[in-house]
Amino acid sequence: MAGFTAPPAHRPVPVLARGDGWIVVAKPPRVVVHRNAGQRTASAMLQRVRDMVGCHVYLVHRLDWGASGCLLLATRRELAGPLSAALNGPTARKTYLAFVRGCFPHEAPLRIDTPIKTEHGYKDAASVVELLGRSQEPRCSLLRVRPETGRNHQVRRHVRDLHHPIIHDADHGDSRINRHWRETHGVNRLGLHALRLELDLPEGGRLDVVSPLFADQAALYPRLPWWEEAVGREPALLLPPLPLDPEDGQEEEEEEEEEGEGEGEGEGE
Repeated sequence: MAGFTAPPAHRPVPVLARGDGWIVVAKPPRVVVHRNAGQRTASAMLQRVRDMVGCHVYLVHRLDWGASGCLLLATRRELAGPLSAALNGPTARKTYLAFVRGCFPHEAPLRIDTPIKTEHGYKDAASVVELLGRSQEPRCSLLRVRPETGRNHQVRRHVRDLHHPIIHDADHGDSRINRHWRETHGVNRLGLHALRLELDLPEGGRLDVVSPLFADQAALYPRLPWWEEAVGREPALLLPPLPLDPEDGQEEEEEEEEEGEGEGEGEGE
């Protein structure tokens, strides 16, 4: 039609696994999962995955704007609730990589159960934190975090409570340290990656999916002194990295994406 301009196509994202009624994609950093007041025209994950699969999709959980990694969506509306329940059930496990400030002192896995403050008061929360690698110069560590509950910003808050906030965390970190890593190492996003999702699927079978690192972290981490130590403890770090779209992150988000309680680690962390 004369004068008609088609809307721009939403850019695709890597698909990690797909089944009847669900799909797991690798969310790039600095991309919102859905549009909001600050990002009304953003190329959000919901729109990207919808265009890829050719039907409406439904968020099962969320990831923060700056985070990356495994994101589970339902491709059938009636499965969104059961998948969310399964992801928060007793047999599910979510694994995150947290790139944090400081030299983490604990050798053995550490369970932290600091309650999380919400608008409805404090809620019980628990996470298991494990050391993957650490160094004194530069002072930083890579941690593996497995949240046992799904409170808002749980991973970010629990590592902060251990005095090791995630690098480039504007809400729970240190602006001076964040600026240092941005200026010296080019770190311009939250050091949080949803590495793995494991859950029993509502219609049978078990989902176990891993997201490789994206190119930015895959370029940075091998330059740090703890890389070989971390690879020995988490071989998934060696998976071929995922490319970054240069257009992602061009629009700054006014408020970082937050995960709703009970929606499975919006980092969710």
